[in-house]
Amino acid sequence: MKLEELQTYRLLRRERIEEMNSEGFVLEHKKTGARIFLVSNDDNNKVFTIGFRTPPSDSTGVAHIMEHSVLCGSEKFPVKDPFVELVKGSLNTFLNAMTYPDKTVYPVASCNDSDFQNLMDVYMDAVLHPNIYREEKIFRQEGWHYEAASAEDDITING
Repeated sequence: MKLEELQTYRLLRRERIEEMNSEGFVLEHKKTGARIFLVSNDDNNKVFTIGFRTPPSDSTGVAHIMEHSVLCGSEKFPVKDPFVELVKGSLNTFLNAMTYPDKTVYPVASCNDSDFQNLMDVYMDAVLHPNIYREEKIFRQEGWHYEAASAEDDITING
């Protein structure tokens, strides 16, 4: 694929990244304004990450609960835990999801082209079409914890 073929994107920045022996590109989707950061090099390990700004409005940890919840099946992949299935049957070199104080990211990597395409397909469907919209129990199973006010108090379930 050539950069010129990406007609639905506008090139915002192009820069040589010497430390990685790579070329970096910042692209913007013309219709939605979504930003894409592309790093091109000769490394066989292909990496993809989709990320979202998730600034907190309180300290309940909703972004982290959502990170787990969206990985509980999706429209195209309605299994209970596709993440576990991927770990068992994928040639991935990295597979995870992470919540930071202001963003949530879902990175995958593989040296195998077919596996890489599949990983991207599963992750994109998970974050854009999660089962959480069809099954409320998903959020409820991920959004609770044990709590005790002190070592002497009984443990309660909270969330």
